[in-house]
Amino acid sequence: MTALAPVAATISGWGMAVGGEAQVLRPTSVAEVQAALALARERRWRVALRGAGCSYGDAACGTGKLVLELSGLSRILEFDRDTGVICCEAGVTIAQVWRHVLPHGWWPPVVSGTMAPTLGGAAAMNIHGKNAFAVGTIGEHIAAVQVVLPSGEQRALTPDEPLFRAVIGGFGELAVIVGVTLRCKRVHSGLLEVSAVATDTLDAMIDLLLREQGSADYLVGWLDGFARGSALGRGLVHIARQLQPGEDVDAERTLQVAHQELPSRLFGVLPKSWMWRLMWPFSHNLGLRLVNWAKYLSARLLEHGKRYRQSHAAFHFLLDYVPNWKFVYRPGGLIQHQSFVPVGEARRVLRAIVELCHARGLPPWLAVLKRHRPDPFLLTHGVDGFSLALDFPVTARNRRALWSLCHEIEQLVVDAGGRFYFAKDATLEPATVRRMFPADALTTFARWRRELDPEGLLATDLYDRAVAPALEAA
Repeated sequence: MTALAPVAATISGWGMAVGGEAQVLRPTSVAEVQAALALARERRWRVALRGAGCSYGDAACGTGKLVLELSGLSRILEFDRDTGVICCEAGVTIAQVWRHVLPHGWWPPVVSGTMAPTLGGAAAMNIHGKNAFAVGTIGEHIAAVQVVLPSGEQRALTPDEPLFRAVIGGFGELAVIVGVTLRCKRVHSGLLEVSAVATDTLDAMIDLLLREQGSADYLVGWLDGFARGSALGRGLVHIARQLQPGEDVDAERTLQVAHQELPSRLFGVLPKSWMWRLMWPFSHNLGLRLVNWAKYLSARLLEHGKRYRQSHAAFHFLLDYVPNWKFVYRPGGLIQHQSFVPVGEARRVLRAIVELCHARGLPPWLAVLKRHRPDPFLLTHGVDGFSLALDFPVTARNRRALWSLCHEIEQLVVDAGGRFYFAKDATLEPATVRRMFPADALTTFARWRRELDPEGLLATDLYDRAVAPALEAA
């Protein structure tokens, strides 16, 4: 198939709850990207950009549009073993990067909970990881991006240019990212030292994250989303530290890719590809209440105080540990709703969010707490505070009530000066987008849109739903 032969396909968000029919092109070179944009301008098609499709909601969907799926730009162009700087086409995945650099003593500076995202998508969404409190978002570690503007012009952007700070985190609405130059970080072992600490309340978990943020390299908390009252927020925190030179006597072996690969079988017997089917009988509120209770009990009795060494891949990529685990949420799929709340309001607002979920009869099946810091990008989700990511099943019966719950949560968060993350969003309304960003940020973004894309060529479903109306009112 050439770049000028679009194919009809159903395009959905990673959570399978939103999406629609589109025409899809899969370019494999910058020239084909330019040709696709020229074709779209000629035929008056609107264009949605997509990498690996890992955004939970509609950030990479283009219902009724031309979708440019950029995973075909998948070449690693250059890697400097002395500096850790890697130059890649935009379709190169996080998996490709870490497998390429780790044997030489480097690791990507920021990774998501899955290794599947492309670097172009990671830059466009400005992803964060379990070290967001210490190193910020991936954009802070990008030395340059190569972009193709809607006009077809190719341009290189570096961090000293204002447009760079708008394109990173600009969710693919200003330019097509076709190349990324990333600064990796030095590691001296293929292992991390991990400590597990059970906490009985949300306040205790927040206190622990604040205490550990000065010495830990990575922090992440799991909450039992079904716990109520005095037990609300109980859970487990994982604290990870990089090993220093000499601490791993077998570093040459642990730095090899073979030592990092996630096992394909549970207990060495059961194929992990079957596990989501075994989880299926528990895919309802009662079942997940039991699963969450059992996980907390295990955390308290078996994991609390435990210290062990774990490979980088096993620690970071939990979402890849059980292949296709999201199929448990079929047929309606899931959404993840992630709130970012300033530190001074976090205890009150995060508790209120969980209590509201219970009051509406929609407890989260999975809840994850992280510590964050601000970053310098134009439409950033980063705050000096905490994020709470909540996974909800979507059904025909609960969909309307679930969206209503999310709107209520959004008001709690923006009233407290908080924000949301476009890579996780499926529900934001334009009024919320207007409130969560400074007015000058929205007007600057709108100005860039008018200058770079006067025809309005680039537009995902997220943009049409939540951002375009907000910009019009800016």
